[in-house]
Amino acid sequence: MMRKFVPVAVIAAIPIVSPALAGIYSGPTDTSNAIDAAIPAASARFVEWADSIDAARTQFAPRGSTSISTTGFNSLGDLDATEIANGASPGYLTVQFPTGIRNGSGADFAVFENGILFPSAPFVFAELAYVEVSSNGTDFARFASISTNTTFNGTFGQGYAGFDATNIHNLAGKHANGFGTPFDLADLTTNALVLSGAVDLNDVQFVKLIDVPGNGAFRDSQNNPILDNWLTTGTGGFDFRLPVGQGIGVINAVPEPSAIALLSIGAVAALRRRSR
Repeated sequence: MMRKFVPVAVIAAIPIVSPALAGIYSGPTDTSNAIDAAIPAASARFVEWADSIDAARTQFAPRGSTSISTTGFNSLGDLDATEIANGASPGYLTVQFPTGIRNGSGADFAVFENGILFPSAPFVFAELAYVEVSSNGTDFARFASISTNTTFNGTFGQGYAGFDATNIHNLAGKHANGFGTPFDLADLTTNALVLSGAVDLNDVQFVKLIDVPGNGAFRDSQNNPILDNWLTTGTGGFDFRLPVGQGIGVINAVPEPSAIALLSIGAVAALRRRSR
């Protein structure tokens, strides 16, 4: 939900316990995990940030935002049990970039949400989203995700309980506010759309975030039910903010045309020198 207000009385009443089966992935602020280490917003690794929200490829669900904001929060909205049963579409949002994303070494971009650290690590209070990428704005390849949580930390129901981030991989929103969830385009090399050429991993121009209504009706890539904070009061769903340092940070960017031209000129010059 937008700004994620959790009643103080609720937090104070939740017992602090250790997870029985912590996973292998990073916790809410873990910057050293070997698989999916969180990336701080101020990291020098980011070379550009998402700079626009594509209105034609964005749709908010009930209890979400009513219009696109370029400065404030965009809440994708949540679905209640009846809407889920009736097949209503989750909220989604699509962003674009100054030059785009390419498949380089390691993580290529990171997605930020405004999750809240829970009293007992590695639990977090947040909403999750599937992540998809596209080169042409029509064909979107989805990252394979993992979410093996079966319980929450707390006694007040999943709406205001923390979930274990170390059991989650390749879903945006698992890290706390100020820490981005990394995504490596190399994970998509066997995706059918990539193999067909419909998605070029060296020229990703669109990233789509699709809210996961976290009651377990929506599944990860291994058909596990995905749990997150659902339902909550007020606006709901994954929260996205566009400004630099808060939205999607790019680590490996598509070279600008001028840079490509300079590289070409340098290559030609080098060949001429060799021919002499």
